[in-house]
Amino acid sequence: MISRRLLLIFILVNLSYGLNNGLGKTPQMGWNSWYNFRCNYTEKMIQETVDIIINSGLAAAGYEYINLDDCWQISRDGNDTIQVDRKVFPSGIHPIIDYVHSRKLKFGLYSDAGYMTCAGRPGSLGYEIKDANTYASWGVDYLKYDNCHTDGTKPEVRYPVMRDALNATGRPIFYSLCEWGVDTPALWAADVGNSWRTTGDILDSWDSMISTIDINNQFADKAGPGGWNDPDMLRIGNGGMTDTEYISYFSLWAISKAPLLIGGDVIKMNQSTRNIYLNSEVIAINQDPLGVQGKKILVSSSQLSNASSMVFMRNCSSIKTIEQRQKWIYDPHDSRIRLEVDGKCLTIEKSNSDDLINLITTSCYIDYSKESCQGKNQQWTVNTNEQTILSQFNGKYLTVDNQNKYIVSVSSYNERESQKWIWNQTDGLLKNTDNGQCLTVEQNIEIWAGPLSDGSQAVLLLSRNSTTTEHKLIVSVSSCNERESQTWIWNQTDGLLKNTDNGQCLTVEQNIEIWAGPLSDGSQAVLLLNRNSTTTEVITVKWTDLGWPTNQWAHVRDLWARQDLGMFFSSYTSPNIERHAVQMLKITPIH
Repeated sequence: MISRRLLLIFILVNLSYGLNNGLGKTPQMGWNSWYNFRCNYTEKMIQETVDIIINSGLAAAGYEYINLDDCWQISRDGNDTIQVDRKVFPSGIHPIIDYVHSRKLKFGLYSDAGYMTCAGRPGSLGYEIKDANTYASWGVDYLKYDNCHTDGTKPEVRYPVMRDALNATGRPIFYSLCEWGVDTPALWAADVGNSWRTTGDILDSWDSMISTIDINNQFADKAGPGGWNDPDMLRIGNGGMTDTEYISYFSLWAISKAPLLIGGDVIKMNQSTRNIYLNSEVIAINQDPLGVQGKKILVSSSQLSNASSMVFMRNCSSIKTIEQRQKWIYDPHDSRIRLEVDGKCLTIEKSNSDDLINLITTSCYIDYSKESCQGKNQQWTVNTNEQTILSQFNGKYLTVDNQNKYIVSVSSYNERESQKWIWNQTDGLLKNTDNGQCLTVEQNIEIWAGPLSDGSQAVLLLSRNSTTTEHKLIVSVSSCNERESQTWIWNQTDGLLKNTDNGQCLTVEQNIEIWAGPLSDGSQAVLLLNRNSTTTEVITVKWTDLGWPTNQWAHVRDLWARQDLGMFFSSYTSPNIERHAVQMLKITPIH
């Protein structure tokens, strides 16, 4: 339970982060023109967008900023005043700003801390005071400040100049830093801007989205009221992902207290996309006044890139979600060992000959010239008579570690059971003869959480996975040691690769995470994330993960189902979470 005093400390600490211009007490919400229109917008399109944002309920939900990105400006006049492109705005900029304000919304513009914008229009470098005064006189409420065509000085030198110029105007203007995270603004921008980009531009794809939020998560403790980490806009509904993945996208941004800026065409927006943007309970997590960014609190395998999964030893299982991560196929023609469920290859993670390096599954590459390993770190020789598996990259054998039977590596040959494997070609299991365990791929789940003002916790259960949660044995590569940990039995019937030393099977780990963050009411926002690309996952969040005692009762609400799930003691276990899906929860302790 979080005490009132602790909540007050949270608030005071977070308030110390932000730029002192009175803005950004919660993450900004609105719409931006770039990803939808680029430079191809007109005054009429912007007016239609404003109307739709109001009529669809988006404005009432909190999306208040209408932000024009690059290409609204064309030149400077004889007094160096920035000029609007009259082909876009025939009547000048004032009518559209007045129209936005007349609809009770706020208006934002774009400029650049360089000589030119990214699209080649006039930048603000050297004209900061002139431009700031111009924006203020026009009634601008928001400035996105980019980082193209600079003079070579660091962003932390150039960006404060515009901050000072904006503050000197006397008009409150939200200051959004867009230097793409190149100079780690989360470490220096708290007293410069109201938000700062932590990453490069996001793409409308699962891999781009998930890697972007992974980077943003590294700076969770740097955000708070007045200044927010910005992992870029929301490209939800633009066609690059499924609706399930877009729900995960929105949930991750919400629990991370990221800006909620719509980067799509609201005029053509379908109802399923609109429903994502209009989920008031998820928005409330993002806008919670405590302002503590939710972050990963439990990770299984997500330290790897989204394309890869850890491999380890675990007990061989007939449970479907586990078994799918233990079935392997060996192709003697290309010497690849592939996981049956997704076709990814067993790979030595680093292209060097050091002992005890990790084994992972990742995309297969054969004779790929850009790979320093030339694919050899994915090629293996399976000797079913000797029950060994030899790496063609470094001449070492797949081995279960002698000290820690959970760890798998490659090592020099030692004729011991740890190097002997039985491959069941029927079920695909690769079982070690020493411990009887199976080679297994790691899981990938997350729980996100954050406190709410009423003492509850918003909780998101996110499965990023290919499988499930279990105790694991790590697989790596080491020198041959003539032990059973390097001996494997491959059942070509079932596909299991079993180690002769411990009898466990080589298994691909799950890819699941739990994200969480405190809320102002003492609750936790929790996100259970399945990062897997192939299978469903069941994820459990324990109250101890949230800093609560084991003997705590708590109320759990599903924010996407908009359903109270009941009272739970000590923990909550999700139903099956689909691939690339989440369960987002608000968990409130019962006093």
